[in-house]
Amino acid sequence: MTSDFQTAKFNLAMQQIHSNWYDHLDQVKAAMRQEAAAWAVRSDYGWDGDDGGEWGPNPLAPGEDILANQWEDTLGLPFPEDFDYTDSYVYELMLVIGKYKHDPVVMAHMVALRAADYLGAIGQPTLGTIRGKLRNSYVVEHADD
Repeated sequence: MTSDFQTAKFNLAMQQIHSNWYDHLDQVKAAMRQEAAAWAVRSDYGWDGDDGGEWGPNPLAPGEDILANQWEDTLGLPFPEDFDYTDSYVYELMLVIGKYKHDPVVMAHMVALRAADYLGAIGQPTLGTIRGKLRNSYVVEHADD
């Protein structure tokens, strides 16, 4: 955290280099706030980064990471900060597939459960009984055994 004195000193030094520094300072601060907000969302999804780049957990390969520059091409999803409800659902499906890929029966069951939850959430109430049956099934209860 920089002090007001350090900030003022930096701004004056930048004005010596760029005479229009204060003309663009509000835009720079807004861009920095937007980037901080985007990083907060990515962090919530388990992202990390350093000087070498940024990466997030690969939902199709649990325990492995995927670089940001491969994220959209490999997964076909926008970055987490740009997720809408459908993107979040697809990401959750990928997590389910990755977690249960060793057991295709459990994986299919869990994907069906996520689909029923998703359809129920977007106003398809007739699926409530399916959702209940899937959620309380033996497969779900023993999926992590």
